[in-house]
Amino acid sequence: MKKLSLFFFVLLIGLGCSFSSHLYTYEFSNGWKNNEIVTFDFKSSENKSNYNLFLLLRHNNNYSFSNIFLITELNLANGSISSDTLQYTLSDPSGKWLGEKRLSIVEHKLLFKKNIDLLKDSVNYLSVRNSMRLNNVISPIENLENILDLSLLIEPSQ
Repeated sequence: MKKLSLFFFVLLIGLGCSFSSHLYTYEFSNGWKNNEIVTFDFKSSENKSNYNLFLLLRHNNNYSFSNIFLITELNLANGSISSDTLQYTLSDPSGKWLGEKRLSIVEHKLLFKKNIDLLKDSVNYLSVRNSMRLNNVISPIENLENILDLSLLIEPSQ
């Protein structure tokens, strides 16, 4: 019985490790500057090929906007390139943050791509820049103050 329990324990640990998530983080020194492009080079070293990609955005309570616009370019190892302009809502109409709040930090888990095929051991590239503007103003905001970091989270698809 003891050997059987040990076997199942080792099997569960092995399964948990084989479907691990990967996190890549870029920290901003003093807000997110308009001309600051965040780049992530990432690869999958697992046999599983389909993944969900998330952007984790962290800011403090003093972030001035209820949303964020991002321009992304994803270059996959299979040769496909996709560019997107994305808008994510960060607070409800009353001003309550939609992300997970810890003290004065708010973290938003934003779905970027769902069920995407990543080739094993091949490098992929993602670039992200903000595209925030004030209402009725053409020129971009020079610096998104109170943005702390942006991460790329890669999780196996279910």
